[in-house]
Amino acid sequence: MSTPPSTADAAGTRVWQQIVSIRRWVDKEERTDDSLEALTTRVLDIGEYYGETCEALLATNTVDGHELVKALCDVILAAGVALCTADREAQEAFVDSLAWDEHTGREPIGKLVIKLGQEHVAACQAVVGVTTCNPRKGAGYTMDDLVAKLCAVVRAATEALHRVDSAAETTFAATLELAYHRSLGVVRLA
Repeated sequence: MSTPPSTADAAGTRVWQQIVSIRRWVDKEERTDDSLEALTTRVLDIGEYYGETCEALLATNTVDGHELVKALCDVILAAGVALCTADREAQEAFVDSLAWDEHTGREPIGKLVIKLGQEHVAACQAVVGVTTCNPRKGAGYTMDDLVAKLCAVVRAATEALHRVDSAAETTFAATLELAYHRSLGVVRLA
């Protein structure tokens, strides 16, 4: 089932606005004045949720575990916040990378999780190249490269989430909504 373009555009705009709000909230919580430091931290945060994804997959040994779904949603959310930090005008790239396609391949979930890890590593390499935090490597990447790598993380996580959750788009929307309301101080999570 395909969503009409105007409806999809409105939904994409809403999703991006929520990501922007969450990024602002995280900015206030971190109290960092250095946007490159914040960017580095946010790319590293993706790794935390990727680790939780791996743990959930190994713990459940199934493809439908609640913790696995939650961790994949968190990867997408963390990558969206990192993407918004890298480029506040990246709405279209983020929405395109979500790609809730019902016709994605039926790769084994373990293979999709490995692909997600590979994309995260590429994003880490790009952030090192953008921030030049390794003087030996220098500035080997541009901000556009980093944006592309973060979009690849979102795409890989979306594909894995769709593989384990037939209602992936709805599940992610609920996760995003909860984080968004938390950023507004509306919901208190334990």
